[in-house]
Amino acid sequence: MIPANLEVNLPTGATAQMTEYYLMYRTYLKIEKNYSEHTLFAYLRDLKFFFEFCLKEEIDFLSIDVLDVRGYFADLKSKKNLDKRTQSRKLSSLRTFYKFLFREEKIPANPILSVSFPKTKKKLPKNFTQIETEDILDYHTEEKSTTLGKRDKAIVEVLYSTGLRVFELVNAKVSDLNSELTSLKVMGKRKKERYVFIGEEASKALREYLEERGTQSKTEEIFLNQRGGKLTTRGIRYILAERRSLMGMEKPITPHKFRHTFATDLLNAGADIRAVQELLGHSSLSSTQVYLSVSRDRLKEVYRNAHPHAKNK
Repeated sequence: MIPANLEVNLPTGATAQMTEYYLMYRTYLKIEKNYSEHTLFAYLRDLKFFFEFCLKEEIDFLSIDVLDVRGYFADLKSKKNLDKRTQSRKLSSLRTFYKFLFREEKIPANPILSVSFPKTKKKLPKNFTQIETEDILDYHTEEKSTTLGKRDKAIVEVLYSTGLRVFELVNAKVSDLNSELTSLKVMGKRKKERYVFIGEEASKALREYLEERGTQSKTEEIFLNQRGGKLTTRGIRYILAERRSLMGMEKPITPHKFRHTFATDLLNAGADIRAVQELLGHSSLSSTQVYLSVSRDRLKEVYRNAHPHAKNK
């Protein structure tokens, strides 16, 4: 079931075939591809925009060619001034739809395969410096001795110690922790299960929070909101944003920055990239390799500062 705020309505005048294949495609993305609600919403919204273009231009979406696709993106760009990164994402979304139609034998060939845009330069992930990380972890609010204060301390410690995605953090259950609070079973993207390890400082903060939280709550999740219910991803982001504001820190504090910092710090310390891949829950090594660029920049800095003949290089 898709939440009402993430439902996508087809454009006015959508044909019976559009409706039929849209519903089939939605089921495919949700059940077979096991996409998250937000990814599902993005793909279906992209399809809606494409259907609107087809209806406006009186194009049969089952018989499109390369020129039709380029016309669609030209139309989008004129209205929304899309950057290359957004264009590439929308193209990927459209390619997935036609790949599905081809698999279901609704079209003789995938017309999107020959369409491409210039590759965008992959942005390097931004992480916290060692000093910034320590400042964030060591910062205590006036409510540090309260249940919520201990909860917030445990959240930042666990995020840095494990590199968890924010949805993995809010869905983590008390029963998924081992008895020593040193490891956690995680359900990641596409229902892929893995174990992450919790460092000494994070384990201590987590223990203090759980002792304060008590065992009376009927909610299985580790981190609870003020009312004792499951904390949401939005709630986590609010807690981190509030921490940033109280600290007077310029750089945003986000769950993903902790994840980037976790990976970069491990690689800088000499960790094997495949071990980092496993800890992050990446299905592809290429997703992890982007952190090597960050790590290499650090190594280059060390080399230039340390080698006698490297000063001016």
